[in-house]
Amino acid sequence: MKIAYITLGCKVNQYETQAIEQMLNDAGHATVGEDEADVVVVNTCAVTAESARKSRQAARRALKSNPNAKLVVCGCASQADAESMRAIGADYVGGAGERAAVVDYINSLASGDTAADECLPSPRERTVIERLPAGAFDGHARAYLKVQDGCGNFCSYCIIPYLRGPVRSLPPAEAASMAKALAEKGYREIVLTGIEVSSYGEDIGSSFAELVEAVAGAAYPARIRLGSIEPSRMDEDCVKRLAALDNLCPHFHLSLQSGSAGVLKRMNRKYTPDEYAAVADNLRKYFDDPALTTDLIVGFPGETDAEHAESLDFLRRIGFAAVHVFPYSKREGTAAARMAGHLENAVKERRAHEAAAVTGECRRAYLARQVGRTLSVLFESDGGGHSENYLEVAADGARGEVKPVRITAVGKDGVLVGEVADA
Repeated sequence: MKIAYITLGCKVNQYETQAIEQMLNDAGHATVGEDEADVVVVNTCAVTAESARKSRQAARRALKSNPNAKLVVCGCASQADAESMRAIGADYVGGAGERAAVVDYINSLASGDTAADECLPSPRERTVIERLPAGAFDGHARAYLKVQDGCGNFCSYCIIPYLRGPVRSLPPAEAASMAKALAEKGYREIVLTGIEVSSYGEDIGSSFAELVEAVAGAAYPARIRLGSIEPSRMDEDCVKRLAALDNLCPHFHLSLQSGSAGVLKRMNRKYTPDEYAAVADNLRKYFDDPALTTDLIVGFPGETDAEHAESLDFLRRIGFAAVHVFPYSKREGTAAARMAGHLENAVKERRAHEAAAVTGECRRAYLARQVGRTLSVLFESDGGGHSENYLEVAADGARGEVKPVRITAVGKDGVLVGEVADA
């Protein structure tokens, strides 16, 4: 059969879509565009109400563009509201797990069986991580390895723990074996990903540092890049152990959400601004000017002008290399949705604009510090790629190569310009 794929949301969803694609290709199916497909798979997102809306929109658009195709939806939005997906016209609704069941359903279609049951268990029933093949979409030089699923943080604005279920981890030896196989296939960089990857191991008596050490050793010299990290789990011992790994990329997406102590408490985050700053200081102590990136939510319920100003000051204090700024989005089913003090959209948009201006200043300062440095660049296309600290670089290199590049300038679009240095 001919299969098309649409993915919304996070890197975990990207990973899971490529895993579904790989399993279906191994079973003899072909990947095609939406217009040619016998089956369209939509992997959905529900991290915000807007994400869920876009997921439903994508499903409707897929049906409209190819009404003869079977529509298969899976992911967090369908876990949250399976009935709305069925109402749209989905032929099969899966949840935020059991991706192998999606493959089984499509294989059953190919054999003429159209009555396969949906697999949509309660997230609480998920106690073991689902084994999926690691890899990348065709033509990519960077591969993803999912080592963790689920979350137990229950931040007041987030519905994901209710959809993904409890923390489940891939054993270190198994993760290391998969990473080694990816390196042997020629991937020059492996991204460790998960819903809350730094909570890795709490279900199996292991630790995040142990995992990264095992994977980095097995995949050497391939670069290892980390997904989003919770600062409350990054103590100094963990940072020291990570800094001892030669092939770990010095890029840390350290989840923030707010720079105000009051807002963080209402969000049910597990740290204060000062504790967050201590983690940033340790990363800079053991790594040479690493890229610190983060996410920021502005306009959280009850956020005052003074608390917003605290967040802006904190952005300047840390000096992030990049920040994704999001206006707060009400998500039904969360504690924050029931809070008083929801702000008007105009206020949230203004604060998002102000935060973006500050983060732009911080990013320009970080980019300027790269001029004169020699960075290791993975070329994802001829003439361009990303450095170990995840900055886009333009230089003379071929796709798939990793080369040292001396940075000579910052381009107008924020892309670093450089010359390949002698190895």
